[in-house]
Amino acid sequence: MEDILKGKKIRLAIVHPSPYPVKLPLFDIVCSKTDGIMIFSTKDSVDHPKWNIDEILKQFTFKYVFLPGFRIKKIDIRPSVFFYLLRYKPEVIVATEFNLQTIFSYFYAKIFNKRIFIQSNATDQTDSSLKRRKTLRRWLIKHSDGFIANSSNTKNYLCSLGANPKKVTVSIQTIDVHKWKRTIGEYSCLREKLREKLNLKEKVLLCVSRMQPWKGVDFLLEAFYNISKTLDNISLLLIGEGPEKQNLEKYCIEKGFLDKVQFAGYIQPSEIQKYYAISDLFIFPTLYDPFGLVVIEALSSGLPVLCSKYAGSAFDLIKDGENGYIIDPKDVNKMSNLIYEIMTNENRLQKLKIGALESANNFTVEKSAENFLKAIKLDTIYKYFTNS
Repeated sequence: MEDILKGKKIRLAIVHPSPYPVKLPLFDIVCSKTDGIMIFSTKDSVDHPKWNIDEILKQFTFKYVFLPGFRIKKIDIRPSVFFYLLRYKPEVIVATEFNLQTIFSYFYAKIFNKRIFIQSNATDQTDSSLKRRKTLRRWLIKHSDGFIANSSNTKNYLCSLGANPKKVTVSIQTIDVHKWKRTIGEYSCLREKLREKLNLKEKVLLCVSRMQPWKGVDFLLEAFYNISKTLDNISLLLIGEGPEKQNLEKYCIEKGFLDKVQFAGYIQPSEIQKYYAISDLFIFPTLYDPFGLVVIEALSSGLPVLCSKYAGSAFDLIKDGENGYIIDPKDVNKMSNLIYEIMTNENRLQKLKIGALESANNFTVEKSAENFLKAIKLDTIYKYFTNS
């Protein structure tokens, strides 16, 4: 502690895949409270190739490097991480998930007697088809110093693989809630113009999702079709691209309600708040999702969320009747009825909106950063630098 008071910060390396934009505010705080560096496996994301990473990174102050290496069948292989760690000489390493870069980082930590922690958002559901790999996961868990779980669901999963519950800290995966709220406020005055431009009706349901079979958007469309037969003043706004988009559009045409559904396509992260600002209710119908940061984005926008029980974040973020509801998207009739009840009861909708906005304060990036540093036994450092 004496070294800390003299201004020395613990050297921390966070080994992470590509720079996922909404995770960067957390890493920015963590790196600023330590002598931290981000070591990214790659600049381009397999899942999000359209991200403008260079522009996004300009918003942050942390040091970072991109690792040279290669990719085989969407798997990044970066043995160079070992040499970058050797160059930087961190005292603590946080590696994300159980990938090859984590294994390389583990060997570095053990050879040079450094502490290594694993950050994860994996759940029993996301890893259900990876039975052979669970042996490796158990081995890494047994030999790691601790864990940072992005949800309580992930914590339960890590413990089922042998992690000591006392060594697993939940640091909710989140966004810069305060900055998000400010941006939403700026866009709120443009609400009517944006709605008119997109040809949206009086009430707007929003879904931000990749158009993949496991995202459950087809169930949402089926539920919305049921509602659209009795409600004329409602639109469904879908944001995202993917291989299922054409089939989903075809379904809307065949059922004759495409005029009430807007497929907005891919939207850059810097522009996405506009669409939250013009909406009334957010629906997250995923059948498979480790977490679901869009849920926090929605809550921070003052939107109640109908959140799939298959989302890793569901039971941490949503309180039934307060800021939304946890649903089973496969139960289309129940989902239809719930949407109808909310959208035809203005008092109920407004109460849920207030609850959504208030609940977002529980999931700020500052709180997540404090838990992150607590997980790696640096909470005293965090408190010192926060108060200095």
